[in-house]
Amino acid sequence: SRNPYALLALSGNVSPADPGGRGAGFSINGQRSSSTNVLLDGADNNDNFTAVVGQDVPLDAVQEFSVLTSNFSAEFGRAGGGIVNVATKAGTNEFHGTVYEFNRVSRLATKDFQVNALYPPDGQSEIKKGVFTRNQFGYSIGGPVVKDKLLFFQSTEWLRIRSADTTSVLVPTPEYIAASAGPTQSFF
Repeated sequence: SRNPYALLALSGNVSPADPGGRGAGFSINGQRSSSTNVLLDGADNNDNFTAVVGQDVPLDAVQEFSVLTSNFSAEFGRAGGGIVNVATKAGTNEFHGTVYEFNRVSRLATKDFQVNALYPPDGQSEIKKGVFTRNQFGYSIGGPVVKDKLLFFQSTEWLRIRSADTTSVLVPTPEYIAASAGPTQSFF
């Protein structure tokens, strides 16, 4: 997903957090993922209402990534678990930039394991593979406005996902329900 916060997985005392989606998605020092203080260029980058990362940053805009897991001073504020700081790139006296697109299409993927196991390709009951297209594209550009005085850097990223798939549902037959236990019969 080109998420710079996924780099947290490389640090010590870090484990994937619960799937609640809070914080940067990782637990540091056994604390809740929302106990991580996320900084962007040294300033607070937390959405305090939902305890998630406030502003997402395109990976091409990241200059430096640092993780503090213990012994951090009071200047870093509210963290109980750890500190994550993302420093963004800055402009230089020469123009530089990137243009990129990462594309994922279902034509290059196989069917889901469950679909292959439940519906072998006999030609009649075969379920067609779902359609999935994911485009993540963007650019970054930096350079001088006034040489040695005023510099700029700008980065933007877009994500487009289009998908359609068949959903399989197993429905118990009346014979199966009749042969099952009483609570199961009352459920159906």
